[in-house]
Amino acid sequence: MMAKKNDSVSLLTKTAILLALALIFQIGLASLAQPVVGPLVNMVLILAVLTTHPGSAVLIGCMTPMAAFMLGIMPLFPVIPVIMMGNISLVLVFSMLKKNVWLAVVLAAMTKFLVMAGLIRILAAFFIPGLPAPILAAMTFPQFFTALLGGFLAVVIDRRLPWKILS
Repeated sequence: MMAKKNDSVSLLTKTAILLALALIFQIGLASLAQPVVGPLVNMVLILAVLTTHPGSAVLIGCMTPMAAFMLGIMPLFPVIPVIMMGNISLVLVFSMLKKNVWLAVVLAAMTKFLVMAGLIRILAAFFIPGLPAPILAAMTFPQFFTALLGGFLAVVIDRRLPWKILS
């Protein structure tokens, strides 16, 4: 019983630390925008899969866009579910394929891009015809590159974490 409780506390602690790290990147580097913050948040999502549980990564992937909206970083609320779905797809695809991490990173990044590009086009076509072009553009191809870079950073960092070195 005690081991199970310790595992739960460890999972919760790691999840909280990773969420805090993602929020620090979003808030502290907000002026650097998508080219810097995007890869760092994606890195945290992949690190969450590698160090905790896919459920923790999904939670972080849903909390960060909400935080971006509440802080005024992402001004359009209807875009938040698009970002959430992109993050969830990144996490789930990576999680399913992580036995080959490099392939998992590439396919997860591609999936995130396809999900977000498709959903943002649907949103623009049917619900927000006047969606600003910069937001539309930011939700498409750049997502592939930010997810790819974030995934590569996560794998490299994960391999150098202290508990990985000792094992």
